[in-house]
Parts: sequence; structure tokens; C-alpha cells
Amino acid sequence: MFLLVAMLLSALASSIAVERDKSFETSSDRRKTKSSSAAGADDSKAIAKVIRDINAAVQEDKRRMLSIIVINTNVAATTLEQQKTRTGLSFGDLYVAHSLALATRKKFDTIAALKTGGQSWAQIARAHKVSLKGSTELLREMMKN
Repeated sequence: MFLLVAMLLSALASSIAVERDKSFETSSDRRKTKSSSAAGADDSKAIAKVIRDINAAVQEDKRRMLSIIVINTNVAATTLEQQKTRTGLSFGDLYVAHSLALATRKKFDTIAALKTGGQSWAQIARAHKVSLKGSTELLREMMKN
């Protein structure tokens, strides 16, 4: 079990690092800016779906879903519960906030403040030039089992 968790976390970290290092757009490529806008809309929809899926799964089996979030974020369940109470974010939002914090190397509270300040998760990701694609794919795979 420990080996499986270690492998999953390693894959997640590698995926986030690769996505973080990719640039969404360059000033010399105007066409890429247009595709970036479309990608931003897709990112927003994908993030919203992951949040909905997590929140629905929490309703069905909170303990199992918290375990999956803990594995993917390396944040203790008690900490997640405290952050949920303190911020008012759902478990799905907490997952996204911690994934962004990991990818951007920022503190959770910094990312959560951006969200509560009115930015969408996709806007926060774009502003920091990161994508949650690898993180959300890994989570979906774990939720299947």
C-alpha cells in the first residue's frame, strides 16, 4: 500500500512540475493567445467538474474521499476539516486549492485568499502559469477504484 501511495504521489508531483513549466502563451504567437482563451474555458469546466465529482463522492463516502484527497495533497484529514470550517470552501475546492499551492509553490492560505477575493480557480492557475490537468486525471483514476 505504501509503495502504491508513494508511486501515485511521485507521478502527481512530476505531472504538476511538467505542467507548471509549460507556458500558456508567448508574445510572439498571437494564434496561441486565442487557443489559450479556449483552453482557459476548458480548464474552468474541467476544474468545476472535478469539484462537483469530489463533493458528490464526499456525500457518498466521506472517509474514503478524504483518504484520496490526503494521498493526493499530502495534507492531513484533520487539517482539511479545519480548513473547510475556517474558509467555507468545499472539499472539492480544498483539493483544487492544495493542488494549486503545490504547483505554484505558494502557501494554501495565499491561494485560498485569491479564491475568496473573487478569482476563479482557472484564473488563479493561468496567473501562475500552471495547469491542474495531471492532478485531476490522477484523482479521477483513483476515484474509479
